[in-house]
Amino acid sequence: MKQLVILRHGKAEQDTMAKDDYDRILTDRGSKNAADMGAFILKKWGVPDLILSSSARRAHDTAILAAQSLGYPQEEIRTDQNLYFAPSRWILNVISKLPDEVNRCLYVGHNPGVTDLINDLGVRLDNLPTASATCFEFHIDSWGDISTDRAAFLWLKLAKEL
Repeated sequence: MKQLVILRHGKAEQDTMAKDDYDRILTDRGSKNAADMGAFILKKWGVPDLILSSSARRAHDTAILAAQSLGYPQEEIRTDQNLYFAPSRWILNVISKLPDEVNRCLYVGHNPGVTDLINDLGVRLDNLPTASATCFEFHIDSWGDISTDRAAFLWLKLAKEL
């Protein structure tokens, strides 16, 4: 059995002409929500075997703050530039290549990909808000067998509920 928590990055500064979108930083609220969601995930789900994140700054910073709350080693966060604004099918493709010894993965990414993935996995959601998370379980032994029709929804937590 494999479990996947999907976490949208925390609230980031608005687009500025002086800064590339890839390098946008978290706002104070975004940082607090990311740390708080990490604490919630720890209490609700425990420590993941792997944290996988988009390499964009706001996603990676969210992963770091969540990892600190989870007691997960920051240096073991795996980033992938291909996850920057990746569509749902790309996200699933990257996850399908995870090592089988990983049973629980926390994925940190961006909209619209994360919301599209949640919808593809069977939960109808217009928008996953920043620093909010959802969890799915897959009755598979290998990530290579992950598919949308094997997903079982476990929980959803909005950052505003923390």
